[in-house]
Amino acid sequence: MKLIELRNELKKTYRQHGKDVADIDFIVSELLKVSRTELSLIDEISSAQEKKIRQYAKFRLDKSIPIDKLFKKSYFYGLQFFVDENVLSPRQDSETLVDSAIKYIKLMDLKNVLDLCTGSGCLAIAIEKNCMVNLTASDISKSALKIAKLNAKRLSANIRFVLSDLFENIDEKFDLIISNPPYIPSDVIDSLDREVKDYDPMLALDGGADGLDFYKKIASDFSTHLTERGILILEIGYNQCEDVISIFKDYKFLEKVPDLNGIDRVLVFQNKE
Repeated sequence: MKLIELRNELKKTYRQHGKDVADIDFIVSELLKVSRTELSLIDEISSAQEKKIRQYAKFRLDKSIPIDKLFKKSYFYGLQFFVDENVLSPRQDSETLVDSAIKYIKLMDLKNVLDLCTGSGCLAIAIEKNCMVNLTASDISKSALKIAKLNAKRLSANIRFVLSDLFENIDEKFDLIISNPPYIPSDVIDSLDREVKDYDPMLALDGGADGLDFYKKIASDFSTHLTERGILILEIGYNQCEDVISIFKDYKFLEKVPDLNGIDRVLVFQNKE
């Protein structure tokens, strides 16, 4: 079968079901092991290749499994990460947090960094690959830490991992603490897209009744783990800016940073002197 005909057929089906047609080219390029720019150079494919492409496209359509979970890989900050059902799939919005962390590391010559709720390790690893810092990453999930360690090894990132419920097993002080904690209100989770609620771990989504539980917990403990005038950088939900600023009212608020969609996505605070 001609590849262009199959691609067009499957894209038409995806379009009719409101799915992103770009997923078809991603599926095809992954299965044929070529770049998406090379797809136009391929004329005919075998019946076995056609069958496999149709199977993956149907599975994606019927099960709403995210494309990165389908192939167990996700791209973040120019790096490829292994992901599965044990970790939150990296979001492009979170690159805003990495940008902010790198900015303050260079601006203030920060050396020791802690990533709370590391999940796949994408934030910590992206920072480590771009800065000369000592990095510690923690998570309450043993399964998530296993994935984070795998990603660090694959990407040659030197990171110390700690199994910890927030600061429970953390003793040191850090110049910078970052976190993308769970921040979805509990009663909102059922209304989320299937790709999120069915395939991302609940542990990484549920932020309690108001979505602010983890910010409150971090606020109660973080200052003793942050050096004098150290920096705290947090990712937040789309409507949580003022609430989170209020939770950290006893600390110096430095800035809020929007994501590429103009939504306040990151808040930066400084510890007491």
